[in-house]
Amino acid sequence: MPQEVARIKKRIKSVSGSYKITSAMKLVSTVKLKKWKNKMLANKEYALRIDEIAKMVFSSVEESNNPYFTKKTADKNLYIVLSSSLGLCGAYNSNIFRLADAKIKEKDDAIILGNKAISHYQNGTFNHIETFKDYSNVSDTKMINAIIDYIKKEYLKGTYQEVHLIYTSYKNSLVFHPVDYQILPLKMEIDKKDAYPPIMEPNQEALIEVLIPLYLKNSVYAKFLESEVCEQASRSNAMENATKNAEDLLESLQIEFNKARQAAITQEITEIVGASQN
Repeated sequence: MPQEVARIKKRIKSVSGSYKITSAMKLVSTVKLKKWKNKMLANKEYALRIDEIAKMVFSSVEESNNPYFTKKTADKNLYIVLSSSLGLCGAYNSNIFRLADAKIKEKDDAIILGNKAISHYQNGTFNHIETFKDYSNVSDTKMINAIIDYIKKEYLKGTYQEVHLIYTSYKNSLVFHPVDYQILPLKMEIDKKDAYPPIMEPNQEALIEVLIPLYLKNSVYAKFLESEVCEQASRSNAMENATKNAEDLLESLQIEFNKARQAAITQEITEIVGASQN
């Protein structure tokens, strides 16, 4: 019986240590979630305005006259897979991998971002582009801009038929899901007959030449930012659940410990009384 009490006591100590860790990580991830969510919301209005302007301008463009709107004749696509570099974020990464596995073909190229994806796809059958493997998170805007410049250059060269980004779309702090977003060729679903043609200065070609790189950088950065928010939300939820489970387990172990200790005391009293009667 004393051995049972010692075993339960050791188990309580172990769970208490886990509880402290998950509580601390929950607090940290909640603070990071608030930080990145505020950045995402601050960027949202700017992103919406750029999208509105782009849609008005692109509505007057004939797709065949601009290489960014024309699907290339290449036999492969480029996929950018955006995962986390840290773990303990629930099913965040596994959901991304499930979608990526269904989309990426053996002949395709892929830019793998985040340590978790790099580890997962280290033996992948598709071609890895290693240039951007040092990407850490959305704060690395220099790396994001380099990725955008690379996909523009390679797409215009005709290397890829399409360029896709696999990231996690944010709905709220509890609901988010992986998405396959087509970066290139550009697609604008607009009813041109109802669109009033905008006045473009100095001319359409010059405006589009400036607007398309701005639009691409804005849309891709917004997706990276959204994915970062989803990662922190997923980690916060995972740590909250782990903390709750640890609390429930501690409560159960405490009851078990009290019962075992009471049984041990009762046994000792019985042994003492039995010895005194002999």
